[in-house]
Amino acid sequence: MGSETSEVNKPRSTSRGQQAEVNKPSPRERDVLALAAEGHSNTAIAARLVITERTVETHVRSVFQKLGIHESPLSHRRVLVVLAYLRS
Repeated sequence: MGSETSEVNKPRSTSRGQQAEVNKPSPRERDVLALAAEGHSNTAIAARLVITERTVETHVRSVFQKLGIHESPLSHRRVLVVLAYLRS
């Protein structure tokens, strides 16, 4: 045991291309973002995509993480993520 490191605990090395792909919103996350960009509420997005509001929230939270948009009292994260979507 001692100072041995198991394969499970070793950090994986990834290329920049692989990392960018991991941080890229999924097709379903992009669907949610497109509807958010149109001004739809989570309730409306859920109804439109036939998913639960909780699933919409999960997709939005995942996009926040992938794009590095953190909570701040100085900004509105949903607006920032929609702007990022519109710029892409």
